[in-house]
Amino acid sequence: MAEQVQALMERMVAPLRDLRDRGIFSEEEIHQIVTRRRSSEYLLQKISASRSDYLRYIEAEILLESLRKLRKQKVMQEYREKMRGSIQHHEDNGDNDKKKKKSKTEVVHAYQTSGPGDSHIVSNIHFIYQRLLKKFHYPMDVLLNYAEFAKQHKSFSVLSRVYAEGLQRYPREEGLWIQAASFEFFGYIAQDDDKTESTKLVGSSIQNARVLMQRGLRINGKTSHELWLQYFALELHYVVKLMGRKEILENGGVGDASNTDDDSDDDENTTTTTTTTALSNTMLLPCQVIYKNAIKSIPNSLSLRLRFVETCRMFPRTRELERIIIQSIERDFGNSEEAWVSRISFAEEQMKKKCSAKKRIGGVSDESEDVEGRGFLALSSDGNDDDEEEEPVTKKRRLIVKDTALELVNEALETVPTSTMYLECARYLQLRIQRLVNSATSNRDSDDDDEDQTQDVSYLIRDHEDVESAVKRHSNLLKEIYSKAEANDVHSTKLTLDQVDFLSSNNEMEEAYQLLAGAIKRGDCNSTLFIQWANLSHDMTTNGLSPELTPAAILRKGLEATPIHDRDAFLSLSTELMKQLMSQPRSTKITKELKSIFEKLLLTSQGVTKPNMNINGSDEADEVKVNLADTFLAYLEYTIPSKIGTCTTADNIAVRTIYNGVIFHSSYAKSCLDKSNDELFAIKSFFDVCLNFEKSTAAAPDGMTNKSSAKKQKKQMLSRLYEGAIAFFGSGIKDSALRSVVDSYQRELDNIKFGM
Repeated sequence: MAEQVQALMERMVAPLRDLRDRGIFSEEEIHQIVTRRRSSEYLLQKISASRSDYLRYIEAEILLESLRKLRKQKVMQEYREKMRGSIQHHEDNGDNDKKKKKSKTEVVHAYQTSGPGDSHIVSNIHFIYQRLLKKFHYPMDVLLNYAEFAKQHKSFSVLSRVYAEGLQRYPREEGLWIQAASFEFFGYIAQDDDKTESTKLVGSSIQNARVLMQRGLRINGKTSHELWLQYFALELHYVVKLMGRKEILENGGVGDASNTDDDSDDDENTTTTTTTTALSNTMLLPCQVIYKNAIKSIPNSLSLRLRFVETCRMFPRTRELERIIIQSIERDFGNSEEAWVSRISFAEEQMKKKCSAKKRIGGVSDESEDVEGRGFLALSSDGNDDDEEEEPVTKKRRLIVKDTALELVNEALETVPTSTMYLECARYLQLRIQRLVNSATSNRDSDDDDEDQTQDVSYLIRDHEDVESAVKRHSNLLKEIYSKAEANDVHSTKLTLDQVDFLSSNNEMEEAYQLLAGAIKRGDCNSTLFIQWANLSHDMTTNGLSPELTPAAILRKGLEATPIHDRDAFLSLSTELMKQLMSQPRSTKITKELKSIFEKLLLTSQGVTKPNMNINGSDEADEVKVNLADTFLAYLEYTIPSKIGTCTTADNIAVRTIYNGVIFHSSYAKSCLDKSNDELFAIKSFFDVCLNFEKSTAAAPDGMTNKSSAKKQKKQMLSRLYEGAIAFFGSGIKDSALRSVVDSYQRELDNIKFGM
C-alpha cells in the first residue's frame, strides 16, 4: 500500500514544483497539499474504502482547482503591470531599437506563464473519478457527476468516453442518450467565450447526434416517448439553424442586386419566396419521417401525438407539420374527446396567427415584413385570402377570418355525441366569452381608443360586430349546445353543474333551479347536485324569490336518496344539513334532528382516511370534500349556552356527550396523521372550546354541595381532555408545529395535576 501511494505522490512532484516556481502556491501550501493528498490516497488504497472517501477527495481537489485559477489570474495581472512598467522605463531613457525589440520579446515571454501545473489538478480529478467508477461498477449518479465535471472543464474527449461507457452499461436510461446527443449537437458552444486556456475545439455534429438518438430508439423505441420527442426536437433545431443561415445569405444577395430594374426585382423576390417555402418543406421531411416512425412504434398513445404538437409550437414555421400531426390524430382517434379538443385548440391558434399576419400586411404595423418568406405562416396556403391581402385594413374595418374552431365544435358534437364532448365544447365557448368580456372591460377602462386593445380577440368578432354583440352571439351558441344535449338525451352531473353555473351567472336562477330539479327527478342523485340545489334555493330566497323547497328540505331529500355506505356523499349532505339547521331558530324538533345527524356522522366517520395528505397541509388530492372537525366544532359551539352563568345540568350533559363522542368514543380523533391542515386547526379549536367550557362555563353538578368534590371532578374532566389532546397531536410529533402544541398542552396538564 505504501509503495503504491509513494509512486502516486512521486508523479505529482513536477507539476507541484511548477506551481510553486510560478508563485501560484507557496512552499507551505504545497506541503499542505501533499499531506492531504497522501492521507486521502491511503484511504482509497484500503479494501474497505467507501464512495464518500472518493467524493471527499474529489471535492477537495475541485476547491483547489478553483483556488489555482484565482491565483493564476492574480499572477498574470502582476506580470502585466510589471512588464508595462518596464516598457515605459525603456521608452523614457531613449534606448536604441535593439533594446526596444528585446523588451518586446521579453513581454511575449512574460505572458507565456502556462506549465504542467495548470492541467495537473483537473487530470488528478479525472484519475480519481475513473478509479471510483471502476471500483463501484459505474453507479449512475457518479457517472452523471463525472460527465458534468468534464463538461464544465471542457474535457471533451473524456466526456465522450464517459458517455460511451455509461451507455454501454445503462442502455435503457433514456436521459443518458439524450444528454450524449445534446453534447454532440451543442457541445461547441461550451468553449466559444473562454479563450484563457488552450482547449480542443469541438464543433456541432448533427450526424453524431442522429446516430446516438437512432441507437437509443432501436433499444427503447417501443416504450420511450421522450426519446422520440427529443429526436424530433433535434431535427427541428437543425432546420431552424439551416433556415437562419439561408436567410442571412439571401438577404446579402438582395442587397448586392439593389441596382437592378424593378421588374427584375419582383421576379427575383417571387422566385426567392417560392424557393424558400419549398426548401422549408423539404427540410421538414426528416421530422415527418420521425413522427411517422414514432406513431408506428407507439400507435395507441394520443398523449404522445399531442406532445408532438406542443413541440412544433416551440419552433417557427412549423404550421404544415402541425397540420400533418393533427390530421393523423383525426384519422386514428376520430372518436376521442381529447383528440377533438386538441384539434379545436389548434384551429384557434391558427386563427390568431392568421389575424395577426393580416394586420401586418394591411399596414397596421409600420414595418414592411415579407410574410411569404416566413415559411408556414404564409397566407397563400389558404385559397380565400388572396383578394383580401390586396386591400389595406383600416382601424374601423373588421378583419374577416373564417371561424374554423366553431365549425370543428359542431363537427365534434355530431361525431362524438358524449357528455364529455358536450362539456368540453361548452367550456371552450365559455372561455371565448370570458376573453371577450375581459376585452370589453379593458376598453372601457382605457383612456384612448386604440385598436391594440381588441387585437387579441379580433378573430372572435365578425364583420360589422362589436364586442358586446360577439358576447351575445357566443352566449346563444352556448345555449344551443346545452339545448342540443338535452334534445339528444345526453346528461351527466358535470354537464348539469356547468349549465347551472352559466345560468346563475346570467341571473337565470329559476331556470337553473328547474334544471337541477329535473336532473334529480331523472335519477341523477349525486350529492353535489343536491348541495348546489340547496345553495341555489338559499340564493333565491335571499333575492326575494320563492323556491318550491327550502334548503333543509332539499338536503333531507338528498339524504333519503343516498345510501349510508356511500360515505363521501353521505358526509357531505349531512354536514350541509347540520349547517342549515343550526342557522335556523332553535326548537326541540331541530335539536333532536341535529343529535340524530351527529350520531350518524360519528358512525360514518369511523375509519375515514384521506390519502395523499400530511400534517403540514400539503394536500395532493384534488379536493377535500368534507371537514368533519369544522362541523363538530360548529355543533359544539351551537350547543354551549352563549351567556356565562346560564348553563344547566342538561347543557353539561349535551356538551359532554358531543365531545366525549368525538374525542373518546370514535376513531376520528385518535390520530392526526390522516388529517388535512384545516382539520388539524379545527380539532385544536375543538379541544380549546371544550377546555374553556370545563374551566368557566360548565354548571356545578346537581346535589354536589362539597366544593372540594366539585373541584376534584373539574380537575378530572380537564385532565382527561388534556390527555386526549396530547395523545392526538402527539401522533404527529415529527412536525415542529404539532410539537409546540403538545408541549403547550403538557405544561397546562402539569399545572393542573401538580399545581405548578
